[in-house]
Order: sequence, then C-alpha cells, then structure tokens
Amino acid sequence: MEKTFLISGGGTGGHFFPALSFLRLLKEKKLKSIYIGSSYGIEKRLQDDIPVQKIFLDTKGFVGKSYKDKLKSLYLMAKSVYTLNAFINYDFLSVVFGGYASLPVGILSTLKRKHLFIHEQNTIPSLTNRLLSKKSTLSFTTFYYTSKFFENPLRVGMPLREEFLGFYDKKELQKEFGLESPCILVMGGSQGAKALNDTAVELFQKTNFNGVIITGDKHFDEVYSALKSLKRVKVFPFFKEVYKLMKACDVAVSRSGASTVYEMASVGLPAVFVPYPYAFHNHQYYNALEIKDLGGAKLLEQKDLTLQNLIEALEDILKNLESYSKNISSFCIKNEKNGIMLPQEIMLKKVLEIL
Repeated sequence: MEKTFLISGGGTGGHFFPALSFLRLLKEKKLKSIYIGSSYGIEKRLQDDIPVQKIFLDTKGFVGKSYKDKLKSLYLMAKSVYTLNAFINYDFLSVVFGGYASLPVGILSTLKRKHLFIHEQNTIPSLTNRLLSKKSTLSFTTFYYTSKFFENPLRVGMPLREEFLGFYDKKELQKEFGLESPCILVMGGSQGAKALNDTAVELFQKTNFNGVIITGDKHFDEVYSALKSLKRVKVFPFFKEVYKLMKACDVAVSRSGASTVYEMASVGLPAVFVPYPYAFHNHQYYNALEIKDLGGAKLLEQKDLTLQNLIEALEDILKNLESYSKNISSFCIKNEKNGIMLPQEIMLKKVLEIL
C-alpha cells in the first residue's frame, strides 16, 4: 500500500510556510499527504491555502509559558497524540517542520516506529526539533551552523515558493509599484516590528531613498499616516507576492527569520539584518551572522539601530551592490548549471531514496 505523508509545521509562519511549499510539491507529484496543524496557529487562519486534507489539533506552545500553562500544554499534547492515533489507521511517514504543532506527529511516528524526517529552519534548533531529532531518520537543515546539533544532518536550504525563482524584469516591477533605484525594502516579519518601522519612517523622511515598508497589521495606520505625503514610499500591512517587492528593490532592512533570509538569498537581495532580540536562543542573530560572514549582508543589533548606523550600512551595500548580491546568493544550493535548486525537491528526492 502507498504510504501517506504526514506533514506538520506551524504555530508561526516560519514553520508553516516551508511546510506548505513541501505540501504543494507532494500534490504536484501526486503523492498522498495530510497536513496536521494547531487550531491556535497561523495555519488555521490560512487553512484555505493548504492544498490537501488537513487536521487541526488542540495544541498550544510550551516555551516561555507559566507553570500552569505548561501543564495544560502537556495535557493537550497527550490528548492530541491520542486523537491523531485514532484517526491515522494506515501506513505513513512523517516530515515535520517544527513548532508545537509538529510534536504530536513526531511522537506518534516514534511510537509507531515510522520514518520521521525533520526540517530545521534556523541556525539554533527549536526545542521540538531537538527532541524529535533523537528519533529522526534524517534531519534537514537550512544553515551550515545547524549541523553541529544533529547526528544525521543534511543541508538542503529552506523550502520556498517557485515564484522566487521565476524571472521578473526589475524595471517593469519598479514601474508597476511606482519606484526607482535606490529602493529600500523594510520588513519586520509576519507581525511587523515597531523598532524597524520607527527607524524606517525617520530614514524616508530625512533622506531621498525610495522605499517599501511592510508594517504588519497593527502598525500600518501609524506608519501610513507618517509617510502618506511621500509618493516615493509605499506602505503595506502585508504583501502576499513579496517576491515581487524583493526583486523590485535594491537592499532590504529586515528581521532575520530563516524564511526571509533564504528568500532574499534566492533573489540576490542583500540586506541590513536587525535580528529580533528576543528570539529563542537568539537564533535570528546567528541566522544573520552566517550571511554577514558570507559577505552578503550587514548585521545591526537592535540596540545599535540608529538612523546614522542604518544609513552607513545601506550606503556601504549600495556602493558594492553587485558583490553583496552575489555573496548572499551563494547561500542557496545550486545545480551544476549554477541554477538555484528548490530545497523541497532535494528533500523529497532524499526521502524517496531512503524509502
């Protein structure tokens, strides 16, 4: 009987979107799959984007919670494993992308002695993936640094949408958005980042840079009001076709979540990375550091984020734009023709070889 792929990863966009890219590939290859997520994660809100059957479990996060909430989380986790076991009555293998939504799938796979593959997006593995890696068949990674945490690592990069590898004429995109070079893209992650937004407002008010700011929903009104008189600056709360903005702009100012880093590398967009300082084990700092060491980005810690420091970093990149672009692009895995390979295709090929 054909095995069913159980795919999980969620809670946040950083875990959900790479899982979604892998799901789309499985559907394209006509391989049976089911997505398992949390009723409390971003995946529930974006469930219409999931192209296969889906199950949402009553799981919640554990890290950083109170003692009472941790006990509740453990109870919900055990309940979710029981629920999933009752539902899954056929042969399966699992590919999980981290986050608390993945743990029931990983536990069930271990109990049933099924193949378990994990994908770790960040340099510093999540608690979920550290636990599951002890029983995983193979641990896929995005960053080189991550291999030190796993016994069976394989670097494949970060699964991403095929649109990032498509051809788009930069001049045409700039015309579409009403932009000109030099153009700065400011992104604070799926929730936005007030520190980046505030500094970006000052940057665009006091310089002649063209720009785009993706503010996050809760910061949109404030940023839009501050910049609405500047026609050379576009403000969005969220932008689904972000690959178009990345290809239209010259430099980014951004948090350094793993998806964002790999997406920018895939389009050759250098960045000034300002890591989120409260990320688990400061993993965004180490994500950014790996790209900085390749010569593809500048790294500014949030405590050092001033207008002057930002301008200096942007000007240095713009003076050496071709070099920075080439260096950040080198982070992506490429084929013999020097074309960027889709990480999810590398993953699937390896999984099928093992099976």
